Amino acid sequence: MSDNSLFGIARFPSREVTIGDRPLGGNNPIRLQSMTNTNTLDVKATLEQCIRILLAGADYVRISAPNMETAHALKEIKSKLKDAGFYHPVIADIHFKPEVALMAARYVEKIRINPGNYVKVTPNHQTDFTTSDREKEIEQIRQKISPLVNVCKDFGTAIRIGTNMGSLSQRIISQYGNTPEGMVAATMEFIEVFRELDFHNLVISLKASKPLIMVQAYELMVEKMLEENMHYPLHTGITEAGEGENGRIKSALGICTLLNKGIGDTVRVSLTEEPEKEIPFATKITSVFQLPFTRDSNNSFKPGKTLWSEKDIFFPETKLKAIVIESLRKDYGKITNKVVTHQEKPDLNDKNSSIAPVADFLFTENLDITTANPERKFIIPSEKFAKEKYSNAKPLFELNEKNTLPGKTGFKNYFIQIPCSAVTKSFTLPFEYKPFAVIAEPDNTNEPHGLDEIITVCQTEDIPVIVRKKFSTKEADEIIGHIAILFGRYLLGKKIQGLWFEAPNLDEDIVKICFGFLQSAGLRITRTEFISCPTCARTSFDMQNVLHQIQKHTDGFPGLKIAVMGCVVNGPGEMADADFGYVGAANGKLHLYKGREVIAKNIEPINAVRKLEEILRQYGYLD
Repeated sequence: MSDNSLFGIARFPSREVTIGDRPLGGNNPIRLQSMTNTNTLDVKATLEQCIRILLAGADYVRISAPNMETAHALKEIKSKLKDAGFYHPVIADIHFKPEVALMAARYVEKIRINPGNYVKVTPNHQTDFTTSDREKEIEQIRQKISPLVNVCKDFGTAIRIGTNMGSLSQRIISQYGNTPEGMVAATMEFIEVFRELDFHNLVISLKASKPLIMVQAYELMVEKMLEENMHYPLHTGITEAGEGENGRIKSALGICTLLNKGIGDTVRVSLTEEPEKEIPFATKITSVFQLPFTRDSNNSFKPGKTLWSEKDIFFPETKLKAIVIESLRKDYGKITNKVVTHQEKPDLNDKNSSIAPVADFLFTENLDITTANPERKFIIPSEKFAKEKYSNAKPLFELNEKNTLPGKTGFKNYFIQIPCSAVTKSFTLPFEYKPFAVIAEPDNTNEPHGLDEIITVCQTEDIPVIVRKKFSTKEADEIIGHIAILFGRYLLGKKIQGLWFEAPNLDEDIVKICFGFLQSAGLRITRTEFISCPTCARTSFDMQNVLHQIQKHTDGFPGLKIAVMGCVVNGPGEMADADFGYVGAANGKLHLYKGREVIAKNIEPINAVRKLEEILRQYGYLD
């Protein structure tokens, strides 16, 4: 991706916060970071991983400090990093133990604390709270925060208030639920205490595993800060995004939607992979924003909200709210028609078994393919369609310069392609009959001009909108980034109903990427939803291997949600909407959950798949 000043993005006017020699916010670049997953007490392994992360291009590296012993280890790690020539800021990740934060703050440039577990005074069973209960809890927060502020002022240490959807306090949940409003309320309580103590070297984050929830939380936080004349920089990312292509899609969808709005001063792409692999992808999705974020601009920042449309637009003749189109580039002969349904299940005896969704429509100019594959649906150019009608095909018209349909207009079931560059503010639909769908084709810039006008007009007529674009790159990560930048906000807002992307140089399956975006945006579920954290020093089992094995055996259940979480910090909370999930225990074993309920304890990782299969059979997912 290349920088493109046409974005015209106005950045949220965050204040500059000192973090070592790499300040954050203001007009500074978007900072990149990752987090180690080694045992922090293994100084050698942690040091080596830190160096790999920094060599990959990270500005900051975060290390978990679950106890006092690991807090002291940070001093040695920081010293050895400097000896190796790396003066990058180090961040300590703290949960549950304020006394550990007090020690770690002496050795590192920033401390991350979690409002949901930094102070725990609420019994889990309590559901009703009075004003007095809130005041008591706020006083507890003040008592725990005050010593940390004193240490951080003495040592010049910054603090991130890192709120996660999965670890909100019982009091917050009882009042707001697990919602963006709850995340903002929890964050604001801590901010107010810091402001009372005259401490402003703060960074804010509000993470969730669902891109739409995460985006809405940041938008609400920005709105609230502006109301209160606050301008703290924002750390963005999707928590528990997963691994591989799916993790990248989910992360890009959330992060790029915010960056398009000028929101985001530092980014972490949380993947269940080796942490240094997070940085190249983070670089790709942020690179196009670095120029508009760092230049002096007279544009005034205007907060906006990503609203999920309550209106569903269905495709005619189907019950589908979102589809994928694929272009056939050669004579494929007999085409497979493997379609995912709720009844189909993977073969558990085949470790490579998987059911992949196929495109709903295939575009081709080869009419023989349409007759050879009567069970599939096709799109063919209108000039060829006019010669003979096909029961399993629909014609594609292109809008000409006179804004009229070329040739015959008597078709009642057709696709019409409209170049976004030809659309004006006064755009109307010049059709004799309502089309099956409108295909919007953006130009080659990084801003899809004209798409909003097409969407607005089509929504009033209940006409589905499909976006079509061709990518020349051969890198899947770059294509994922482009899609998220161009269309992320439209997908999350349910403004478009279909994807048609062509990538002739791509080795990976572009159709699979399309379905991945539809699933991450919540528009169409075609496979099992996996939720997994990126792991850290608190994880005591081989999480990547367990996740891969579970994915191999359970990928073909649309609508089923399965979580694999490293520990209890976010585990039970972040996977609350999962049907089933594993959470790591301190002894290297796993606890199996159904929703929030533990149904089996101390499972050896090697038996994780077998035990999950037993449970899936018990609840009717398997025969």
